[in-house]
Amino acid sequence: MKRALRLAVTATLAVLTACGGSDREGAGDAGDAGSDVGASERGATTVVLQDIAFEPEQLGVKAGETVTWRFEDRGIPHDVVADDGSFKSDLKDSGTFQHTFDEAGTFGYRCTVHPGMNGSVKVT
Repeated sequence: MKRALRLAVTATLAVLTACGGSDREGAGDAGDAGSDVGASERGATTVVLQDIAFEPEQLGVKAGETVTWRFEDRGIPHDVVADDGSFKSDLKDSGTFQHTFDEAGTFGYRCTVHPGMNGSVKVT
């Protein structure tokens, strides 16, 4: 079901772009003061928001590490909201958001715009 939805959204965006739809490249907001950073390298502590999904959905880090969420669904806004309310990004379609996990545990999060778009970070 997720794959079919991703393909439908991708096809729709391709058609809109071909028809002269809005080009939002570079139109991301500055967002969360102190939480936005420049582009970071994709690595073990990076989650990419693309095709209406978190990739990877589950991530493991050590206490004290910072996770970066990179918004790459141009034209499709998302946010990253902790289930326990411990962190929350602005709604955006580009840029990044970061959160440092200081305590061990498993922290679920979601995109409030897209039901079923969920992830978790396991901190050891």
